Amino acid sequence: MDITLKQMQIFRAVVIAGSITKASRRVGLSQPSISQQLAKLEERLGTQLINRNRTGSVSLTPSGEYWFKFSDEVLRKFDQAIDEHEKRYVDNRVFLRIGLSPTLRGRFLSAAARIASEEQGFAKFEVTYALTSSELVEQLRLHQLNCVIVNDDALSEDRSSFSTAMLFRDPMALIVPAEVPDGMLEKALSKGVKSATLPPAFNRYVEISANVPMRPLSDAWYRSSLPFATPTFTAMTYVAAADIVAEGLATAHVPFSLLPSLPGSVRNRIRVYTLGGMDRSIVLAMPKHLMTLPGYANIFRKLTDFCRNEYSQNVPRESVLELPLSEKPRSEREPAAPVLVGAGGQQKFQ
Repeated sequence: MDITLKQMQIFRAVVIAGSITKASRRVGLSQPSISQQLAKLEERLGTQLINRNRTGSVSLTPSGEYWFKFSDEVLRKFDQAIDEHEKRYVDNRVFLRIGLSPTLRGRFLSAAARIASEEQGFAKFEVTYALTSSELVEQLRLHQLNCVIVNDDALSEDRSSFSTAMLFRDPMALIVPAEVPDGMLEKALSKGVKSATLPPAFNRYVEISANVPMRPLSDAWYRSSLPFATPTFTAMTYVAAADIVAEGLATAHVPFSLLPSLPGSVRNRIRVYTLGGMDRSIVLAMPKHLMTLPGYANIFRKLTDFCRNEYSQNVPRESVLELPLSEKPRSEREPAAPVLVGAGGQQKFQ
């Protein structure tokens, strides 16, 4: 039966992506080419594998379920064979293809590149950015990446396939322009305040892309705490949101893990306040079979140690402020939350 690995790769990519359009971006082929390869595969098998609906998304037929599991298993074994070949016959070369969110640029990226380059057998370091953890996990499943730093929730369906390490709990922060006078945030959070009496920045906020999982919680906080603020700006990344706030134009929510990577020109022009009830667990994930290769296992361990013991301590505690609660006396306010909490519960950024 004339079935190729390429056809199985395309079929699996369409199923994982959920549509031919999304798969096209992932595998670098046009939609007509993907449709043609799927049609050839279905013709060879004499059965329909996927159902295509009007919105462009796909679902599997019973035959498609069977062939997806088969294709996924075959392709995983094929990738493992390639890795084993490199281990045995290509001098243990290490090709690290790491996926990150734009939040972890700057200091984190440079450290990851250094850690990889210092490993014996290092051959190449490639970095890919994606707006959401789900996109990175999808590329990990497609073997386009072999290492990712993601929100733990994104791994819920694939945890058994990967080795993971908890890096830190990553709370969200409210950032405001540093030029705003002291006491204005406390006034803005007071009940019954007139928006006209506040600096313009408190009447506007930066809305994060709808694809970012923290967006609903962020919107809910603004509706509750700054109901007069409108989403005047929209940013695809937290990095862009911080740039807008530094210009004195609005407020925004960003994760604390962004702070060590912000340039001084931005970090010095914002004030950072802790927020409660808005955080996520950040984990490192790598295919389990790679952990049998010393080079990849060493990189996994060193990246974990770096995140837990160095990266998360790069912001001084005194630069992070407690969110003012003007309706309570100071003696009744809760103490400031830890800025970043490492695996095992250690408080970081102290």
